[in-house]
Amino acid sequence: MLFRRIVVIALLAGLAGGLALSLAQRWQVIPIITAAEQLESQKVEVAGSEESDHSGHSHDHDHEEWGPEDGLERILFTMLSNVLTAIGYALLLVALGAAASIKFGKARMSFASGLVWGLGGFIALFAAPSLGILPQLPGVAGAALESRQLWWVSTVLCTGIGLFLAHTLKTNWRWVGAAVLLVVPHVVGAPQADDLYAGHTVEVATQLSELSGAFLVATGISSLIMWLVIGGCTGLGLHRFLPKDA
Repeated sequence: MLFRRIVVIALLAGLAGGLALSLAQRWQVIPIITAAEQLESQKVEVAGSEESDHSGHSHDHDHEEWGPEDGLERILFTMLSNVLTAIGYALLLVALGAAASIKFGKARMSFASGLVWGLGGFIALFAAPSLGILPQLPGVAGAALESRQLWWVSTVLCTGIGLFLAHTLKTNWRWVGAAVLLVVPHVVGAPQADDLYAGHTVEVATQLSELSGAFLVATGISSLIMWLVIGGCTGLGLHRFLPKDA
């Protein structure tokens, strides 16, 4: 019964967080992505025409990768992805909150402390990685995917563990350990592309650069909203619907 309640709380918190993220993205993020895709399509069209000029004929694109159609289909798939991701985050938050309570004697999560845990999730999974690797727009180049993934995972783990230890341990040395874990990934440095706007004209590169700044702010706000909703709902659910001795 206790496990079932925890899972239900995580599912509902994830659903709320995923829907909140989808609404925030619809308002801020998606218009920026659409504008970047239009700039990227200009590059593709130019490249295709040049290839056609050199070869004397154009190539078919029958083997393009599948993607949801613009409109309702794309909105629904994005929403589904957001909700599933948020549920995973909520399950992680519940597990860490339970571990802090059981293993380290911390008070059980409440609405207020849930917001703090949500803020920690935002810092670990968005803010800290974004200091090295910005959220990537269509048309903007990046370093090798494997290198970026390795650095991102390492940064998330170091930041998350550092924040968790700073919150749960009682020794003053926890601040030193947390600081080291938070700083190490950025001392190592994130892999970067040689030219973020390769293949674009100066005008298009300038527009993409401006869009990238707006995209960072928009995705940051959207992610923060999601994490605060997940944290608040998780804390409220655990406080109200779990037995006092759990």
